[in-house]
Amino acid sequence: MPDAGHLAVDAIYSYTSTSSIEAADALAPLGLWWFEDICDPLDFETLGTVAARYAGPIAAGEALFSAAEAKLLDRYAGLRRARDILLFDPVHCYGLPGYLEIIEVLEARSWPRTAFWPHGGHLFCLHVVAALGLGGAEVNPLCFQPFGGYGDDMRVLVGATEPPTVPGIGFELKRDLRHIFEALLGDEASGRL
Repeated sequence: MPDAGHLAVDAIYSYTSTSSIEAADALAPLGLWWFEDICDPLDFETLGTVAARYAGPIAAGEALFSAAEAKLLDRYAGLRRARDILLFDPVHCYGLPGYLEIIEVLEARSWPRTAFWPHGGHLFCLHVVAALGLGGAEVNPLCFQPFGGYGDDMRVLVGATEPPTVPGIGFELKRDLRHIFEALLGDEASGRL
């Protein structure tokens, strides 16, 4: 596991097949947690070319949504099971059943559960990681608001936290989100939240 001083780079598909190699070469000495969004998510040839020359971890799968796409990623992208990160989003993968199918398909192809880091940046992903024994969760507390991030009083220490010990997912631990639910549900919410 990389130390907390490292960073992850999210390129937002801005690289071409040529510039992705240039970026990988420039980023290689920096010791990043991972290099993500190297190219179009279905450009497995470019991803494989970068994986063949970039020694650090590569993260992929965030913009792929089915077990069939996961198989193609595994078969053609040149990813390394002992090093690379799979960022499939449980919400976008046809929900938790679709996400579980992706895990089952890739586990059968020798991917360890520790390679799975669900993309999403919200409490649901934290619960998925804890329940399924996955490697971790990709979290950006500034994205996906008002659902993004964790409960207001939850603390992240050395890059880790635990799911809240409350019924449900824990969205009610986010004051801003709680106020939105109360406004939408009116008096009916006051007794339940």
